[in-house]
This record gives sequence, structure tokens and C-alpha cells, in this order.
Amino acid sequence: MPLFPASTAPAMRQYLSLILGLSLFQLSTPLARTQETAAGLQAVLEKAYYKWRDAMQRKDAPAWAASITRYRQTVIRNMVVSERQTFPDAVFASEVQPPDLAGLRLLEAQAVGDTAHLVYFGRIDMGQDKELIRENLLKLKFGRENGVWKYDSNRISRLDGAPDMVKELQAGKRPDFLDTPEYTPPGSMPPVPPLCRVPDYKAGSKLQSFGYETVMSMNGTDYEPVRDGLDQQILIGGLVKGHNEITLRIKPVPRPEGEKPVLQIRVYLLSKDPGKPGTEVLRWQAPESGAPAQVTLPIEVKS
Repeated sequence: MPLFPASTAPAMRQYLSLILGLSLFQLSTPLARTQETAAGLQAVLEKAYYKWRDAMQRKDAPAWAASITRYRQTVIRNMVVSERQTFPDAVFASEVQPPDLAGLRLLEAQAVGDTAHLVYFGRIDMGQDKELIRENLLKLKFGRENGVWKYDSNRISRLDGAPDMVKELQAGKRPDFLDTPEYTPPGSMPPVPPLCRVPDYKAGSKLQSFGYETVMSMNGTDYEPVRDGLDQQILIGGLVKGHNEITLRIKPVPRPEGEKPVLQIRVYLLSKDPGKPGTEVLRWQAPESGAPAQVTLPIEVKS
């Protein structure tokens, strides 16, 4: 099911695949070939990023859909409608501006399979007050669809608490963290989730899972496992009038001696006014004798 009618979307095949060829003279060293490959990848990925950035700045919904991975646009669409906002208008409502890459230092351009990233260091301007612009890390993530690289998402890592790292980056050193799994593209994109329903109510959950690893599932969405922790979510697909269900898949995990396991889930109807508390519509706690391997809990919402 397309997010935009085909008649309104421009051609989505805008880029040529990155072709890695041999040097005509076969004289370059392995390091030089790696640098050339990284430079070529950087150019292709930055072009993909600026295509998405231009669509965001022009508030051009079809161009936005053509420039971002299918996975990410579906995730965004599902979150927007679950928040009871209008899609795609809400995509362009944020005051945060996509940063220009000019003036940032590229730390790494890397591709693994059909995923890639660009990592930068510098003063990242996203439209905030100038005194709030700091030197931080920016990671841009990309996915390749039908041979075409598309922008997926970004992550900014603040360096306020790492002055030594900032000094090393300012001195031009290559940081060791680039070799960690967090800074290695995964190789494949997650599967595209189904389009969720448009709910009658925005809803959220609070899950406490200590002594258990718990996976929450609702409206066709499986959330990340929660193990010995607290988790809050906006429920994708929200709640509708009448009958709803939420499922927990539960595995016990070791606890420190003397500490009892605790598993509790609460679900709320959320107000459009963020200052107003939610209305609880479900509270369930595992018995002291132990949680079942799986439980499906009904949620009845009166109109």
C-alpha cells in the first residue's frame, strides 16, 4: 500500500549505483583505493542526504517520500497517525532544521551490504540559537533500495561530557569508537512494518520488567525486549473504541539474590494537552508465583 498516490510522486529512481572500478593503470596502493572508494561513497551519500534535506525545506511531501527509505517513511507515518496528527503535514511541522554538512569534518564513510553511514564532527546547526551550537558528532544513516542509496535517519551524539575526545577530534585524530559495532552499518535494513490503523485515541504504555525479559506486542507491532528495566512507549496504532488487546511474551532472567521479580504493565489514554495526565485503561501485574510465558490482556475503551 503506497503512502502517496503514484500520480503525485516524482520518479523515485534518481541516482546511479555506486560503481567500484579498477584503476586504469593498476598503480594505486590498497590504502589509496580505500580512500578513493570512501570519497566516492561520500559523494553519493551526501547527494542522497541533500535531496532529502531539500524536500524537507520545501515541505514537498512527494519529494520527501522519494528521498527517504521505505522503512523510515513507514515508521514515521505510523508514529504520526498514532499521535493523532495529520500525515504527511506533521512531517514538516518541526522547527528543527536539517543541518548543512558544509564546515563539518567527515570522520568516516562506510557501507556494509545495503546499509551505509556518514559520520561527522563539528558545530551542528539545526536552527537553534547560536550560543547553543556545540561541537558534536553527527551520524547520517542510509539504505540502498533497488540499487539506489536513500537517506534513512540521523543521530547526534553530544560530547559535553567528553572534553578529551573533543580535543582529539579537533587535532584531527581518528577516534577508536568508529571500530565499535555501534558505528558499523548493520548490512541490511529492517523489514518495512505494516501500515498501522488510524486510532480513535492516542495511547501510551509503561512497562516494568525486572527479573524478566518481556516483549510487548500490539496492533501488529513488536516492541524491543525490556530486560531488568522500565520502558515507556507511544502505542503504534493507539486504541480504538471497544475491544483492544495487548500481548506480553515473557522469559524469566536471573535476579540478584534476595530481589523478587516484578512485572507490571499499564496502558493510558493520552490527552492532546501534554500537561494533563493520562487516563489509565489497563493495569496488570504478574503474580508472585511467577509470570506466564505469554499473556494477552483485553482493553475495553468506552465511547
